[in-house]
Amino acid sequence: MKKILVPALTVFAIFAVSSCGDDPDASGPPILVLSAANGGGWSSTAPAASDMAGADEKMMWNYQQHFTAAVDLPALDSDAPSYTLTAGDASTDSLNALKAAFGVTKDFVAQDATQGGGYLAGNYEGTTATLYVGSDAMRYWSYSPAWDQSSMSSSGCVMVDPPIASDAPTIDPAAPTIAPDGGVCAEPVAPENVPTKAEAEALFAKTISALGVKSNNLILDSYADEWSASVTGYLKIDGVRSPLSWSIGYGADAAITWASGVFADVQDGASYPRIGTAAAIERLNSQQAGNWGGPMVRGGVAYDTAVASDVEAAVTTEPASSDVVAETYPVTDAPAPEIQEVSIVGVEEELVTLYGADGSIYLVPGYTFIAAEDEYGYAGRYTVSALPDEYMQVTDAVDAVPATDVPVPDTAVAPAVDPAVDPDMSVAQDVADTVLGMSEAEATKTVEAKGLSVRVGSRDGEDFPLTMDYRTDRVTLTVKDDKVTAATPG
Repeated sequence: MKKILVPALTVFAIFAVSSCGDDPDASGPPILVLSAANGGGWSSTAPAASDMAGADEKMMWNYQQHFTAAVDLPALDSDAPSYTLTAGDASTDSLNALKAAFGVTKDFVAQDATQGGGYLAGNYEGTTATLYVGSDAMRYWSYSPAWDQSSMSSSGCVMVDPPIASDAPTIDPAAPTIAPDGGVCAEPVAPENVPTKAEAEALFAKTISALGVKSNNLILDSYADEWSASVTGYLKIDGVRSPLSWSIGYGADAAITWASGVFADVQDGASYPRIGTAAAIERLNSQQAGNWGGPMVRGGVAYDTAVASDVEAAVTTEPASSDVVAETYPVTDAPAPEIQEVSIVGVEEELVTLYGADGSIYLVPGYTFIAAEDEYGYAGRYTVSALPDEYMQVTDAVDAVPATDVPVPDTAVAPAVDPAVDPDMSVAQDVADTVLGMSEAEATKTVEAKGLSVRVGSRDGEDFPLTMDYRTDRVTLTVKDDKVTAATPG
């Protein structure tokens, strides 16, 4: 099986490649068992930034789109490959490369599963640059620099002295807005030296190259004006655009203002037949009919009237007890949605994301339909799965969900402490005593090597909000100047 590293850095702890059921025929590709918690897998492609003009005027809730091909479209009904993002953990090399690319000096700290899992370097208070790396199969990461405290105020304005009051004030429509605290909101000034689109693309290529990603493997979507610039690159897999992307925003003096990307480990999957573009347009229409209106497009899973009847039954069922009054919603009395006709003038092959019940993520063949421009110059992109329904099965069952509360990579991990075996927290207390005086990173590794989870309750005098649940398998640290000054079990 071919393995595509995204980016080309070592990845550890590989889990099962696929989640399969019975084949629709003995020699065919496997059925993908999808998670009902993720709706069977969302597939939608946001319009490019350059295509967003007039999009706000189009937003409404109670409307439904109807798609019609305005030109002859290619059938695109031959077999096409799929890919799997394997669940697992980002490597230490990957994490260190990310820190180096953005100049982050704080160590990564494994986050408790109750906090979403993954790893965090820095904090969310804006006092330091922050990197977060998730621990699911996508291994999504995000970066934000420390906030510029000097340019911030409680009103969110650039503050200047308030006007001098007079006995007979006049109202000048052109006068600056008065802020709630008495200051004046000055006219905002565009930042200096914002990069052009070409300059932003050159900077983007340099940064992602440090992460092992080559810009010539990406489809770039760039934007620049006097206020900011941004570049998003979508990975091409075997020449087909995928939803895997890296994005970087730039501000004054070409400084990075935000960034995000993935550390996904992509492996070859089976090839599947495709339903063809004519059937895919019908799938778009049928899914819109069951989607309560709106521009998001579901892919892969057919929706029918049974779904609507289930929803209606759920919100109108009589209460189980006469003492309980249930609210009812006028589902059947809702006004008929406005129908918006969408003319399709083009189609592209594109990979679509589906979420497996075992934590794997699948990239499956799909189509992106391109609409004719409307009066605002907006050309919508609508993405839908190309897989026949018989190759997808949605289930509530979870066979092997990867852990989200995982140790820092390259750390030997002992079996987790069983609360029933350690009711008095003696193991956790011994570990807590051991880590006193260690650095935060060293203490974290030590605690997790004993099969316990770890969290920081206070760092350099700043207390963090914590859950108050009783845990015999957790140690809470107090850190000052990167040294553990207190450690308590629980």
